[in-house]
Amino acid sequence: MRNLFFRVLILAGIIATAWNCSESAATQNAASKKKTDLSDIQIPQSIVVSETSYFYQIGTNYYVIAPKSMSVSDGYGKVIGTFNTATGAIMSLSGEIIAINLDLSKLPVLTPKNLEIKK
Repeated sequence: MRNLFFRVLILAGIIATAWNCSESAATQNAASKKKTDLSDIQIPQSIVVSETSYFYQIGTNYYVIAPKSMSVSDGYGKVIGTFNTATGAIMSLSGEIIAINLDLSKLPVLTPKNLEIKK
């Protein structure tokens, strides 16, 4: 009787472990397949830059990062903050973090003459 009880417990543990491992693996695979495709980004034609700059979007907010001065402007050209290259953070003029861990090499590039995405 005792052996049967322990066999059932061991079998239940193995099934529970297998069940949980398969769910987490499926979740991780789905998350790893998600990629940010630069071709999906729609850059508004109203954004004009005077130097080659980086474009970043959070929701409906647009940010333009000027690489020479590391200043950050909104979609209307108003300077709203700075970019910290060490942390990859966009900081507002009041010191609030808007975005962090940005890699400039993965952001679309705006050119002065025309707006195009360079990869």
